[in-house]
Amino acid sequence: MADAEDIQPLVVDNGTGMVK
Repeated sequence: MADAEDIQPLVVDNGTGMVK
């Protein structure tokens, strides 16, 4: 399964505060 930050790439608040 994908990582949490890969599941929501359109979300700015993905933990790092950067848009993936």
